[in-house]
Amino acid sequence: MQRFREQHWGLHPKIDPEFGPQPSSHKTTLTGDEGEEIDITLELSDKERVSHYGLNSRATNLFSIKSDKLSIEDDLVVKVFWAEATRTSEPDILKRVYEIAHDQDIEGHVPAMLWYKSFEETSTAKVRQRLGLKTEGARVLYTIIFRKLRPITELTGRDFLLAWWETVKCHLALWQNDVYHRDISASNLMYRTVNGKIVGVLNDFDLASTEKTATGTERTGTIPFMALDLLEDDALEGHVSHAYKHDAESFIWVMIWICLRYDDGTPRERGRPLDAWLKVDAFGCRKEKSDFLRGKERRSLKPGKGHEENWKLATAYINALVMINATISTSPEDQDPYVQTDDAFKAYLSDVIRPFLEIPADGPREDTSQVVTSCLTSESEEWELVSTNANAE
Repeated sequence: MQRFREQHWGLHPKIDPEFGPQPSSHKTTLTGDEGEEIDITLELSDKERVSHYGLNSRATNLFSIKSDKLSIEDDLVVKVFWAEATRTSEPDILKRVYEIAHDQDIEGHVPAMLWYKSFEETSTAKVRQRLGLKTEGARVLYTIIFRKLRPITELTGRDFLLAWWETVKCHLALWQNDVYHRDISASNLMYRTVNGKIVGVLNDFDLASTEKTATGTERTGTIPFMALDLLEDDALEGHVSHAYKHDAESFIWVMIWICLRYDDGTPRERGRPLDAWLKVDAFGCRKEKSDFLRGKERRSLKPGKGHEENWKLATAYINALVMINATISTSPEDQDPYVQTDDAFKAYLSDVIRPFLEIPADGPREDTSQVVTSCLTSESEEWELVSTNANAE
């Protein structure tokens, strides 16, 4: 390790050239995977910059940027992260997402990728090979430029509820068309504003897959929001298939989390419930969440300002989870009543929210692709998803 140069520690000469005092901005020119050269200025001192550090992770960084080449009305961000080389890349996943979004009328509810670049020369497989180690889990540096989105945690009241529900419907449409997100969390649900109207957006597809069985060495999911099933020993060892019902449950945990920890769109300054979920490992979190479902203390919890009505729905979802878990525990091991996507969508999500959104009963048994259409609460604005791949075609 004493022989490592800056790039071996993850610094790229075009993006983060050297150790030392950090400038407020950094301008560079990059050539994307589709051959298009662009200029970008990274706003390194932006207060909304998101940074994650670590020698064994994606180490995702998010910067606001400016670009004359990509000059548009919307603000831009660049996502810089180390992806597992064995996974289908996020740009490739998003290209498939855009095809589905156009056909399923969910355009505008997915992030808009404008440009991307993979730096194959940065692959950590090279270091592993020289050290005589297996290359499994090797990572490659990616940069992707998106239109800027806002976190759904900023929303309250009906705005939050409708944006959250739009991300649920978007996720379902993608799942039915073989794009599996598998990392539903409070930070991956976003929104944008079009002509004064708030639109929910399902974000972050870097852990998504088009395979029914997970690939790569990372356990997909953010622990505080993962389904209880996935926090058991067998699941953590990779012996449990990640089904639609698991992501459906994650959406519920996200609603509970935001309702209890945010006042008027900002984190509560004092007395935030559920802090223990952040301080324990997967096994500990499962116990904390199981106790939360069973415990009487949750009945004394007060929702954050702006989420009083949403907490009523969250409480209904909590009761539904208790009933669902009881049903599963009394069913034969090989007869999970919620293994099918249709059944899980109805039991976990749509049946509970229907009275809150005044959605008509769907009557006879129907495919959930029809349920998605019937559950629409607002029409999406036409929004062209731009990618260098689309431009090339």
